[in-house]
Amino acid sequence: MNRRSLSGLLVAALLVAALPARAANVPLRAPEIEALLTGNTISGTWSGTPYRQYFAPDGTTVHVAGDGRRDEGRWRANPDTNDFESWWRGTGWLPFALVRTPAGELAWVNGDRLEPFEVLPGRQID
Repeated sequence: MNRRSLSGLLVAALLVAALPARAANVPLRAPEIEALLTGNTISGTWSGTPYRQYFAPDGTTVHVAGDGRRDEGRWRANPDTNDFESWWRGTGWLPFALVRTPAGELAWVNGDRLEPFEVLPGRQID
């Protein structure tokens, strides 16, 4: 390899190393999920539909869609998988991952997209 080619490779390697690392979503662990949700309400959108959901300390949950439809279910954080799990009459138990985005937002992982939400203190639904 000639000196010019070697110099070019070194410069290219240094440029790549100097690029900022691409930040990644950080998955929440079961204890973080429990601390975040227990006794609180979240507000967000799911597939474009607004909702609020309250997570009671006893493992029950109430989901209210933007159109006022209400459903009651159960929730838990699975310490073996670090997934949030919810139970609804129509689906049974389903796992979902929660992440903190590079921008500091919280979001559900819904297939290949994120569903952001915010945490509101206490019960903020009727």
